Amino acid sequence: MIKHLWRVLQAEIALHQHNKVNRLGIVSDQAQDFHRIDNVLPTTIFNGLRDTALALQHQSTAEDSHWRKGQAIGGHQLSRSVMSPWLDHFNHDDFIQDLRQQTGLTTLSLVPPADTNRLSLLYYDAPAAHEDSGGGTDWHMDGNIYLGARWAGILTLVEETADNSSKLELQPRGSKVRLSKDNLVNSLILFQGDHVLHRVRSLAAQEKRVVLSLLFSDWPVRTRNPWLRRYQSQVNLAFYGSPDA
Repeated sequence: MIKHLWRVLQAEIALHQHNKVNRLGIVSDQAQDFHRIDNVLPTTIFNGLRDTALALQHQSTAEDSHWRKGQAIGGHQLSRSVMSPWLDHFNHDDFIQDLRQQTGLTTLSLVPPADTNRLSLLYYDAPAAHEDSGGGTDWHMDGNIYLGARWAGILTLVEETADNSSKLELQPRGSKVRLSKDNLVNSLILFQGDHVLHRVRSLAAQEKRVVLSLLFSDWPVRTRNPWLRRYQSQVNLAFYGSPDA
């Protein structure tokens, strides 16, 4: 028991420090790798997710801030929607085991359902007639509220763009990476978003992008740190219109 408590205390201190300095570019060189898994879902599951995602967009919450422009629906709302039956696939052990095998991340798990960011929809649209650019995000790193390593998963449902590469860009170890659009739809990009700079380039006229965002950790225990929890509530409010979503 004492050993476990000491481990938790050490993790809490390290997490608090990491969240203070990662926005200054102080991150771990060991957390810069990313993984791409093509054809990650069975065709029937993928088609169900894509079709219901498009049908649900009118229920999304819009944000237009200095760093992000787009719409989103949190996992709690999705679990009560017509998408719910399709989301059940991610709860099956086979899904996680396949990811672990393909990435070598043998302790990877989805974070608990209590976190609305476990599974959420993100929409990026073309600019309106009076705007110069459409949905997107500026270069940034995420925060982390889990004691373990945080892995963001971006599963592309729609990428109707004129570019040869994904609108999602990563910058591991300071080098910009553009992901090929070949087989991009139904692919899962896994990266440690609190250590790797990333952005979504702004969409142009007649472009559209829809992704399912998944959140993983190798130790999915939420911090008790009230400042980090408040930070996450503020993110949830901006993305989904509610601090709990």
